[in-house]
Amino acid sequence: MNNLLSLSSKTITVILGSFLLMLSCSETPSAKENSAVKYPEKPDPRSYVCYRTTAPVNIDGIPDEKAWADVPWTDYFVDIEGSSKPLPKWKTHAKLLWDDSNLYVAAELEEPHVWARLRQRDTVIFYDNDFEVFIDPDGDTQAYYELEVNALGTAWDLLLLKTLPRRRPSGDRLEY
Repeated sequence: MNNLLSLSSKTITVILGSFLLMLSCSETPSAKENSAVKYPEKPDPRSYVCYRTTAPVNIDGIPDEKAWADVPWTDYFVDIEGSSKPLPKWKTHAKLLWDDSNLYVAAELEEPHVWARLRQRDTVIFYDNDFEVFIDPDGDTQAYYELEVNALGTAWDLLLLKTLPRRRPSGDRLEY
């Protein structure tokens, strides 16, 4: 798996690639030559259409290829618990593309104090600043693939096949 993390003053740009999996994704967006790209109405609950690209994507931490310009950003992320929680202080959003071999994720994360300490692959990365991608092909929230990458580029990938409790017996919220 290729991954690269590029840090700037208050923004982290993450590009994750080389996943050997296919998602329920749409075909390449229409060319902008004669008219603007038409995207589907925003669904409820929130979701994102991942478009297919035939153009090369350079995994360098800078989503400046035409393929990236042709797809929209997600809405800014909110807490997984929804409107019962305040909006995050720092903004995060992402774009996704796929081709015959890879899933590409570009994300912009605002964070003034970027840090990480974990360097061993498949350790519990969420204890560091990290970016997490959850892939649930059938959308049932029951069995899904998860990839986490911290600011050092350390990855943790896992497949969760059963529902995990949302809270510990103590009542504390689980982080995964």
